[in-house]
Amino acid sequence: MPDFQSYKLLSKTTLIYLLFTLTAFLVSAFFLTNEADEYINKELEGRFNHTEQKIRRAIQQKETERAKRYAEITVLNQKPADFSLITYSDTLITDSEITERDFFRKKTFYMEQDGSFYKVSILKSIGDFYRLRDDIFEALLPAFFVLVIVIVVFNYFLSGYFFKPFNLILNHMRAFKVGQKKVDHVETSTTEFIRMQNLFSKMVNTIDEDYNNLKEYTENMAHEIQTPLSIIRNKTENLLADEDLMAHHGHDVKTIFDETNYLSRLGQALNLFTKIENREFSNPQDIKTEAVIRKHLSAVNDTIQMKNIKVETELSATHTLFLDPSLLDILLKNLLRNAIQYASSDGPLTVATTADSFTISNYGDPLPFPEEKLFIRFQHNNNSKKSLGLGLAIVKKICDLNNLNLAYNYHEKQHIFTIRGNLMSSVVP
Repeated sequence: MPDFQSYKLLSKTTLIYLLFTLTAFLVSAFFLTNEADEYINKELEGRFNHTEQKIRRAIQQKETERAKRYAEITVLNQKPADFSLITYSDTLITDSEITERDFFRKKTFYMEQDGSFYKVSILKSIGDFYRLRDDIFEALLPAFFVLVIVIVVFNYFLSGYFFKPFNLILNHMRAFKVGQKKVDHVETSTTEFIRMQNLFSKMVNTIDEDYNNLKEYTENMAHEIQTPLSIIRNKTENLLADEDLMAHHGHDVKTIFDETNYLSRLGQALNLFTKIENREFSNPQDIKTEAVIRKHLSAVNDTIQMKNIKVETELSATHTLFLDPSLLDILLKNLLRNAIQYASSDGPLTVATTADSFTISNYGDPLPFPEEKLFIRFQHNNNSKKSLGLGLAIVKKICDLNNLNLAYNYHEKQHIFTIRGNLMSSVVP
């Protein structure tokens, strides 16, 4: 599954909103600039027309010098070819009044009066208009950034209020355990959160019903199957005591007895596996492992001596696991049983702990299958019925459910199992 970077919903919506707002600001700036240009052109044209009327009246009254106060006027000898042409141009000119360079717009046109032709160039200052337009545009960007800051800060504080029910519902989901019948109700007026909570409640009811049905079925099967198996085992033991029968059918009777025991242990192991998966062991506590490990080693001492295996221990008094005591017993029993069963006399069986790790190793032949299949259910040497193929799968499941890191390594003829993590109540229930 691809490893995508995740973002909060509010962060995504805020980002999209800010991008939309930025686009709106830019479009608004473009629109306002165009509107400002149109206003400038309209306002200047009105001023040009007003000045042009003054010039025409002055020329009509033969007061050319007075007309020149309003514009630059040149008397032409003949009618120009482009008489009807009117041109506009913007230029930067030093203003005589303020002795600063400023923008001006020049309107150039031709006019005729009493058979004489004139070229007229009128100048109007547009610096103030341009500065106003630029100020409008420049004010938009700071306004946008202020808006961004306000929105981000507002959403940050607002999310803590509006998303509080959502986070509470998520916490309830995270803390939910199979078999937990009651789920706390979160008061909220948000429609989406109400729908999510109702869906979660329905899901809990469905899971609880399925869990109870499966649990009842598994427990009934595990219990009921033991009765006929016990009868078969007892009858088989009687047959094993019959020397005449064993002389003719000893192999068959022994096979029936072994398979009956195998089936009985398989039912018990599967029932245990189901209980572990359903988190029925829910009493975790800080356990110093040294005494518990020594207790389990003492319990299998006879088996160790029968196999003539040397055991070496190096246990730390500080090694602690946050785990249900029953699960710790199951974990140690399965690891020790596996190590003893497949140990060879090439070297000692070693059990060691440090402040943050537990290691058990034994000498033996390499695995007859890939290492990644070691913790899969029913994975064992097919040439032997000694193992159910569930012991290490149970160990792996216990570790996974309690945030323990279980690692396997085969090095210099040693099978090495190492468990790390989950020190002093670090696991989240």
